[in-house]
Amino acid sequence: MALYFNGKAILAYWMVVIGIFGGLNVLPAQTTGAAFLRLPVGSRAEALGGAYTALSRDANGLYYNPAGLGFGQNRQLMLFHSRWFQDISIENLTFLFPFNGRWTIGSGVTYLHMPDLVRYEIDPTTGGPLENGSFSVYNLVITTGVGFRLNDYLSIGTNIKFFQDHLESVTGQGIAVDVGLQTRLPGFGLSLGLAVQHLGPGVKYIEATEALPTTYRAGLAYRFPQLDGTVAVDVVKARGREMQFLPGVEFGLLNSFYLRGGYQFAEREGSGITAGFGLHLVNDHQVNYVYVPYGDLGDTHRAELIFHLGTAASERPAHRSPATSSVPDKKVRKALADKPSSQRQPSPKNRVTSPSRPQRLVPPASLKVDRLEGNKIKLSWNPLPVPGVKYLIYARLEGRSEWIKVTPQPIATNYQIFNARKTGIRLFFVVTAVKNDQESDFSEPVIIQM
Repeated sequence: MALYFNGKAILAYWMVVIGIFGGLNVLPAQTTGAAFLRLPVGSRAEALGGAYTALSRDANGLYYNPAGLGFGQNRQLMLFHSRWFQDISIENLTFLFPFNGRWTIGSGVTYLHMPDLVRYEIDPTTGGPLENGSFSVYNLVITTGVGFRLNDYLSIGTNIKFFQDHLESVTGQGIAVDVGLQTRLPGFGLSLGLAVQHLGPGVKYIEATEALPTTYRAGLAYRFPQLDGTVAVDVVKARGREMQFLPGVEFGLLNSFYLRGGYQFAEREGSGITAGFGLHLVNDHQVNYVYVPYGDLGDTHRAELIFHLGTAASERPAHRSPATSSVPDKKVRKALADKPSSQRQPSPKNRVTSPSRPQRLVPPASLKVDRLEGNKIKLSWNPLPVPGVKYLIYARLEGRSEWIKVTPQPIATNYQIFNARKTGIRLFFVVTAVKNDQESDFSEPVIIQM
């Protein structure tokens, strides 16, 4: 029995399914199956044009480079919705759980769907199309990944994905794997990422087996702490596709509002421009949105909510016994020579445990290090627009996991000056915001060579 389908809807559906890395490729020839694996998930990442291989440390990152998860500190729950043309939608639920200071596990479910399509058959009397019920179309991908931080500069990660592609009575399913690595230089604001996605044996449709859309990604990102800004670029090559260049930029205002833009150099409909914004709310919850136009095909809108569910306990400064704390404490005291004895020698009361109260303050951003005359170092950051807020500074030795509070009492200024002896060691510094009995999570770290 010959069948006729709603041609416009079917064409739009397959255009989305064969979309390329945040763009839409409408070339007729396809050499891979399960091309929906390349469909973008994550509003922040797509607002940057898809340049996220070197930035993948949040829930978005699970779908770009799982290695970045190893640098993550925050438990997150992401709800993502993408509305395409012809009523095609993508839904996603992702959860990240960091633990042990080095590991982060992530898991997510992505579901692409559209309204049921009308099935037609040939009318034996007239020879024309005759409506005969409807059928469903959907794609499902379940992703589970892990990132592991090898040291302060390098993290590796991998994903395993189960996917299913369903159209009418034809279903293809299979398993794919992603692998990646990411390195960062916190003192310089530079990070680099490499990833290979969608590795696997292929997907079988009826009798034919088609190769997966294996994709190679390389990304570079640089953060401007003075401007609370980030510039990133990815180079992407997928099986059967031309190499692509994806730049993106992000600027923050008042540590709470972020403007983002990108450009996708790709063979796709539309201008290639992506634009969006992000809003950080109380408790560091986030709202992110991106707009991507596709010319005559229509516009797409993608939005997400990211709920901050706290920080891994091992990422908070913890009380340590004298046997394990004496060596690093001495080195930190030696490096920070100008601190009074009450600040140079942390006592148990100066080391805090994970707070039992929920975090309500956003951590300070844009930490900056300036070297002054007389072997002095100035550590500064953007002040938070919160009345009565104060700050605490913590430090740890490179390669160590224990944090030491170097300001036993909260300070009201958004900077601190240290006398720095030339000891040859490297110290990581972070800052938290404090108000009443509440303390924020750690800021992003900076490195100071003493």
